[in-house]
Amino acid sequence: AELLGMMIGFLVLAITLGSLVAAGLPLLTSLIGVGIAVATVTALTGFIELTDTATTLATMLGLAVGIDYALFILSRYRQNVSDGLEPRDAAARATGTAGSAVVFAGMTVVIALVGLMVVGIPFLTAMGLAAAGAVVIAVLIATTLLPALLGLSGKRVTRLNRVLTWRLRGSKTGHEKASVRYARFITGHPLAVVFACLALLLAVAVPATHMKLGLPDGGSKPTDNTERKAYDLLSEGFGPGFNGVLTVVVDAPDATKEQQEQIAHDITGTLEELPNVAAVSPASQNEKGDVTIALVTPMTGPASDETADLVDYMREKAETIPERYGINAYVTGTTALNIDTADTLAAALPKYIAVVVGLALLLLMVVFRSILVPLKAAAGF
Repeated sequence: AELLGMMIGFLVLAITLGSLVAAGLPLLTSLIGVGIAVATVTALTGFIELTDTATTLATMLGLAVGIDYALFILSRYRQNVSDGLEPRDAAARATGTAGSAVVFAGMTVVIALVGLMVVGIPFLTAMGLAAAGAVVIAVLIATTLLPALLGLSGKRVTRLNRVLTWRLRGSKTGHEKASVRYARFITGHPLAVVFACLALLLAVAVPATHMKLGLPDGGSKPTDNTERKAYDLLSEGFGPGFNGVLTVVVDAPDATKEQQEQIAHDITGTLEELPNVAAVSPASQNEKGDVTIALVTPMTGPASDETADLVDYMREKAETIPERYGINAYVTGTTALNIDTADTLAAALPKYIAVVVGLALLLLMVVFRSILVPLKAAAGF
């Protein structure tokens, strides 16, 4: 996927910039940055545990911001050269102007990624830190290696390819660009554009009101995937709840042998009486008999609201058991874990937004030495 994206990116940059050299530099520097980031993350797995998604996210964001930040400086460099500056002076000025924007832009992204720590889910924290490291490396590459390459390339970066710019040869000198006319229209009708954009954004955001948070399972795979086929076959043959089995664990360390046998006998009947329960497996105990396990198959799928309600109901019932019998009961399993993760994400979202927007607001105040401009940016966030 990344290779295909790079190929399309090179084509787009070549047409946009009109130069193969200019199109290749952002891709080259971003690849170097991603290579360093992935190598670093891979090396860290010798000391700490990381999920494979950490490397995937670091690669994806490293390529995106690496190309983006390089374009900031490259575009300013080409403009400086066209204004008559020598390549070395043009590279220095581009780094001193656009490079500053790159540094602060990278810091805002790092804040957002490191802010995932407030969610309190370990694998999200690892993903955020790995991706933040990739962004930091992309900033360093854009402000060090890229200016050096620009100095080596000289004016070849500004030379236009005849094949790529054939449409420009017939353009009139002094003709106003479409982008300039577009910007003039936007700034000439600010209120109308603001309200139109807000209306469009609100319309696009309507599906977010029906969003369900959670972790992917077999049902979220493509229809031609073997996991998805097996998931669908199990749902058709045994009911949708068969893919979302819940594990009930009863801990009775102080119970007598007779009480342990009674727990194993009663747990199945008690669970079968609960709403939305399709089946309950015979209870099994460990050798000592102080831990009893039963598998509960709900009537609904693992991602449905009814299954989440069943987990909540079972846990509410479990909380009252120790008061009467002096034992502990728990509900776990992959489905319960996914439900807990979704609830944790939903609960942490306001705190995450407050931390990220608050820190970004302080950073922008330092950058612009203003209060109004950062407030506008925070409202945009």
